[in-house]
Amino acid sequence: MTSNNSVRRTQSQVLAKTLAAIGRKYQHHIYAAGTATIIVMQSMPSYGWGLFDSAQVAMTCMFGGAGGIGGGAAGGAAGGAAAIQALPAVINATITVLLFVYFVASGLKVANGIGEGQEVTQMVQQPVGVFFIILVLWIAQSILFNGVTAAC
Repeated sequence: MTSNNSVRRTQSQVLAKTLAAIGRKYQHHIYAAGTATIIVMQSMPSYGWGLFDSAQVAMTCMFGGAGGIGGGAAGGAAGGAAAIQALPAVINATITVLLFVYFVASGLKVANGIGEGQEVTQMVQQPVGVFFIILVLWIAQSILFNGVTAAC
């Protein structure tokens, strides 16, 4: 005998619920693998990639001149210069990783909502809005920093 509270789910809902369950189970593995991939790719200049590469190149150019500021002991100045020169890559990698984690978490939340038969319109609005803001920022930085090289 079945209960009156049982809800018949569509195949799409069953699939979404299964994907959400698998995603939640391996969520930390996905984050770790994605983060490691982004960091490793950033550290290899020939394969380097990030959402804001053009801005990173422009910041590298700007911070490249800051390395010689200060004087003082050679060891301290060299360490400070290296930290400042690495800052653009760290910022780019951090933004890319945070956005990756945000979109994976949002995707799992939406998949879970679809699997439970919820109205997902409200859940989708924020990630879609963030995506379009990132798209506009990416286009703007590509236009602003087009042709800028690390050699300045």
